[in-house]
Amino acid sequence: MSTPSSERKGMPNDEKGADVERQPSAPQAGTVTTVVGSGVDDVGYHRRLSKRQVMMMTFGAGIGTGLWVGTGNALKYAGPAGTAVDYTVTAFVVWLQYTAIGEMTAYRPVHGGFIRQDAEYVDRAFGFAIGINFWFEWVMIIPSEITAAISILQFWPATQSIPTAGYITIFLVTMVAANVFNVRVYGHIEYVFSWLKIIAVFAMIFFLFIMASGGVAATGGPLVFHYWKHPGAFNNGMKGVAKAFTQAGFSFGGGEHIAVIAGEMKEPRKTVKKAVYPILWRMASFFILNIWLVGMCVPYDDENLVNASGTLGSPFVIATIRAKQTWLAHTLNGFIFLSVISCGITSVYVASRSLTALSDLKLIHPYFGAKDKAGRPWLALSISVLIGGGLCYLNCNQTAIQVYNWFSSLVGISGFINWAGIFICQIRFRAALKAQGIRPDTLPFKAPLAPWAHWFGLVIIGFILACEFYISVSPIGEPGSATTFLANYLAMPLFLFDFVAYKLWYRTKFVKPAEVDFSEAKMFDEEDRLNEELASQTCVAAERNRGMVVWEKAKDLVLG
Repeated sequence: MSTPSSERKGMPNDEKGADVERQPSAPQAGTVTTVVGSGVDDVGYHRRLSKRQVMMMTFGAGIGTGLWVGTGNALKYAGPAGTAVDYTVTAFVVWLQYTAIGEMTAYRPVHGGFIRQDAEYVDRAFGFAIGINFWFEWVMIIPSEITAAISILQFWPATQSIPTAGYITIFLVTMVAANVFNVRVYGHIEYVFSWLKIIAVFAMIFFLFIMASGGVAATGGPLVFHYWKHPGAFNNGMKGVAKAFTQAGFSFGGGEHIAVIAGEMKEPRKTVKKAVYPILWRMASFFILNIWLVGMCVPYDDENLVNASGTLGSPFVIATIRAKQTWLAHTLNGFIFLSVISCGITSVYVASRSLTALSDLKLIHPYFGAKDKAGRPWLALSISVLIGGGLCYLNCNQTAIQVYNWFSSLVGISGFINWAGIFICQIRFRAALKAQGIRPDTLPFKAPLAPWAHWFGLVIIGFILACEFYISVSPIGEPGSATTFLANYLAMPLFLFDFVAYKLWYRTKFVKPAEVDFSEAKMFDEEDRLNEELASQTCVAAERNRGMVVWEKAKDLVLG
């Protein structure tokens, strides 16, 4: 559990507990009620992220290497139909995940994210295992994005004059610099990058739609489902579908981001609700529609798709090349490069906040949660960058590349494990509400069809993990071996080891629903009540003033 606000450093002894127990006075007109600011322990974070920043960060989440480049692997292995099925199913699971995260986080928008939710609604050992898994996943995304950025620059031959180590240093410094400022500046940076990514996505949707409809002369007429027939809708059968699921999971990103930044949001309840509501159409347009269209415009046996690397193997860039629109290919490559840099900046942020959450919750040593006066977790940031950035330089040596690949394989199915953890946590959250007599319809945000929809999401995740186990044991085009299995599935035994080891060492117990602590949520409830009362008083005063103005004008008109 986090340190109670009464124990914060510098608080006088005679006031310990007063900020929790003191009854708030009636709001005065023209004031802003901030019960949360005095009653909830934010462990040194500052709430500076605005609603528009969080919404744009949520919209831009997932638009990076996975979408622009990684979808090429999915299309190559599964074919257009297999890829479309995988991405549609994954989009549905991600939407369910966002509703689960949204419901839990809107009710208790505090620091610690879904790591804290797992620890306090399920089991501290479960929170530890999920937290370590999530932190290491994002640490490994740092070198992944930098490596992708370097490969993207290979689209322009002139950029190859600078050595790999030089590019790694430049990109790493850029990503760190964006996180060195306070969180408000980080929010502005991500806001701008998200707009650029969204513009690029919509531009590609329109272009691909025109190309598939026959509006590009180079295609020789409408394409529609031509490539679904020749060379075919599926490739490699069920193995291809199983292989593409991993890429689909990496392409989308998840709803964990909302929970991670909850402790640094202004007006957190309103912000979370505003960020979650548009997710459904974002999933439908940014990902599902895009994937269906690109499958119509690029065959899975395209030579560049099969053999090229970097953005030369991106199905979106390949589509512009097949349409003989070279200028668009160069423009798109520039947008992809910016998207990758943005995702790298986000990976540094999420990795540092995840390690800090583990520390703030005392799941690891509290020292790792050290923050400066501006609320920046400087130690966790330094550790995450040193590990992630250090692994980047392994790409400078052919022998070391194999070591880097082994570290990368540790991520594997980590994302799906985190998603399963969110669904388990949501189910336990609903059980705790029921045990404590809290009606779901009183929540600030209510997840549709919960918890049954999230049980269904958990079943889908189980199916995807089974598919990944199948492709790990029997990979495409080669015999199964211990090497191929570990390269794809190592994250699962590591997660189970973390959970079991922590549980046995600390003798933790599963949290009983009736014992879940919702006291912080009640402080947010009180803040909402007082703000509604203030708004009501303001409206009454405004109506009274309006009436007085009308009366004065009428009297002047009659009496002169």
